[in-house]
Amino acid sequence: MTLKRTLEPEVMDSAEDAMQYNDMDHSEVNQNFVDDLLGLLKTDSGLAERLADDHADLIDVLDVGTGTALIPALLCDQQSAFRVMAIDMAVNMLDLASYNVEACERPDRIQLANVDAKDMDYDAEMYDVVISNSIVHHIPEPEKCLAEMVRVLKRGGAMFVRDLMRPDDEQTLESIVQTYAGKETEYSRRLFRESLHASLSLAEIRQMVGDLGWDTDCVQATSDRHWTWAAIERVTG
Repeated sequence: MTLKRTLEPEVMDSAEDAMQYNDMDHSEVNQNFVDDLLGLLKTDSGLAERLADDHADLIDVLDVGTGTALIPALLCDQQSAFRVMAIDMAVNMLDLASYNVEACERPDRIQLANVDAKDMDYDAEMYDVVISNSIVHHIPEPEKCLAEMVRVLKRGGAMFVRDLMRPDDEQTLESIVQTYAGKETEYSRRLFRESLHASLSLAEIRQMVGDLGWDTDCVQATSDRHWTWAAIERVTG
């Protein structure tokens, strides 16, 4: 029987959740995210030129569901070309994010804001790059969040969204939990298991992206537990 989506709380806003999340080892996953994002940006001549030129206009990035801002901190540590607006609904996450931002090399390049990703009070076509890591599975109606990401992305901008991918069956799910969280605490394993249950299948996210006017081929399974939507602007519609 195909595993059905089971929702989890939209906002991880207890102090315990925030601390547990921040203390987990995200280093490899976050580095892969940053490396793959930079690889996408370098395929576009305009963005690639701005990455390479210290005197070019800064590249404005929106990080949707930033959590404790580990990815913006890593991104700005590795590249001087970025200015990041990092948003989240969880106040406790943002409290910890402020410490991670202050500890990075360019804290002045990262701004934190308590914003609902389904209803962002930003102008249309405001950001050069929209990124998100593992926020979509938290949202009961992810179409609203995805539509907002598209709305605020500039023409010719880059979309880079990665999230967990729901396995086909319970046995595969448990195998993934054991492989990637087997050495974590029971609390962390439970959060990971619930997140996998709440995530979208590859077919579901492709349908949503296609409905927004993007080529569904820009969404691919990029690991045994992740899908990634990576593209420079929409290519259909």
